Amino acid sequence: MDILASSVEREADLPLTPEAQFIRSTSRKQRKDRGQFFTPAAYANIMVDWIAVDSPQSILDPATGTGILIDTCQRRNVGRSFTGYDLDPKALELAESRLVATDLRHRDFLSGDWDERFDAILANPPYIIHRDHKLDREIVDYVAHRSGQRLSRQSNLYVYFVIKICEQLAQGGRAAIIIPAEWMAANYGQPLKAYLLDKGLLQGLVTVDLAGHAFADNMATASILLIEKVTKSPQVVQSYFVPDGANPVSLAALEQDAAVVRRSLSVDLLQSQKKWDIWLRRSVASRTKGSIRLGELVTTKRGIATGANRFFLLSQQEAEHHGLNTARMDRCVGKTAHVGGINFTNADFERGAAAGEACFLFNPTGDLTPSEVAYIERGAGLDIPLKHGPRTKAIWYAAEARHPAPIWASTFGRGRMRFIHNAAGVKTLTCFHGVYPKNLDVIQVEALTALLNSNAMQDAIAAHVRRFTNGLMKLEPRDILDIYVPDIRLLPHKLVAELAAWLNAIPLNGQRPDEAALDRLTVLVSEFFEGRPFSP
Repeated sequence: MDILASSVEREADLPLTPEAQFIRSTSRKQRKDRGQFFTPAAYANIMVDWIAVDSPQSILDPATGTGILIDTCQRRNVGRSFTGYDLDPKALELAESRLVATDLRHRDFLSGDWDERFDAILANPPYIIHRDHKLDREIVDYVAHRSGQRLSRQSNLYVYFVIKICEQLAQGGRAAIIIPAEWMAANYGQPLKAYLLDKGLLQGLVTVDLAGHAFADNMATASILLIEKVTKSPQVVQSYFVPDGANPVSLAALEQDAAVVRRSLSVDLLQSQKKWDIWLRRSVASRTKGSIRLGELVTTKRGIATGANRFFLLSQQEAEHHGLNTARMDRCVGKTAHVGGINFTNADFERGAAAGEACFLFNPTGDLTPSEVAYIERGAGLDIPLKHGPRTKAIWYAAEARHPAPIWASTFGRGRMRFIHNAAGVKTLTCFHGVYPKNLDVIQVEALTALLNSNAMQDAIAAHVRRFTNGLMKLEPRDILDIYVPDIRLLPHKLVAELAAWLNAIPLNGQRPDEAALDRLTVLVSEFFEGRPFSP
């Protein structure tokens, strides 16, 4: 059946559409018990846009209800033959009154006809929790068998519909299915995600924040699955997040509406994430008043890739062993573990060097010393010039040209992504990306680093990380540019100085910084952009 119509019931002057007639003849409890909620016209239109691309001939709606989806097809002249299923005789009677030449079947879609194929399928399946749908065990087992997944007993009824819909889609066909978005975070949604991604079926995902929408009474968020059965599995899934207040009425509008968040999500990324909805929601929350893309304030580059870190990055003792003068080497950080906090100073570097950390980068220039010549010959004997990185350079032992970045961004992290002020002015390997501010003074750079480590900004950053197994997160240099941050250039000097002072007051010896104090400062930043005067 179709997704909700709470606003329909509130309209006193509602015309007697089939939906209105059905609402007047049935109780809210009955509709809820049967998962009977109506599809808003705008989203029906988006769904038909998706399947209309390939001019399908046969179209199925496996939960027809009053016929909104097939009616949209017929009014737009999409399709030639139509089939619909529903268990409610009243709904089918109303559907028959509005539809033309449609094969309406008064029976359970899940109970059979698995071998029948359709060029396109539109569906708003019933939304019934596992305790209430009481599916026949044979059907449950057969759906699991066809999907190749071990389905959870807590699966909502729509999970079974989605799988059978995909199985009955003809090769090259398209389907659009609107369901509550809870499957993206619920444990029972994991097998469904695996099925859709492993089979290469999920081409697009429209996630709709329903606050204030027609069906807000029944769910907080809805999702439209854009399915296509093709031979070559997609490498990315196109994601659209429609925030509260946006109301695109077509697939084209999803591409054009400035309020819609559009992302190309890699299949690898989606396979690694247990909860998709949180990631999508945060992508919108990051756009607060007074924020701009970080790319307007900085440029980014990955750290230095040597291709043979053990050869190029040496400790003080190793350098002395080979007769190398560390004064002719670049000071460099090679591991995130060698950076304990978020303000890396000269004292931190010296402590690491004294502890035997590999922190001197072999990068000789000018006239070579005999010891450097000998070390280069040693590298040649170890076939270092044949490794991927060195062999691509004109001088194999010359390090990639990188100026020390004033800010480093963690390449990988768990829980939080660190942004580190490089007060020591040293270089870094690929364990960090370099963040290079554009026309910011030292105090602004320090203040920006502090903000990027705040709890509020970590939420915004989380929308741009790529998640892998065991909670591992990754940032790419281009991802960093898309993070929305407060425009540090517009803040009062006193507030910028307060943020910089917080960063420079971080205690040594691995003690945690005063996060509560930083939170208070970020509140002052928000208040400033909301028009409230700053007072220290």
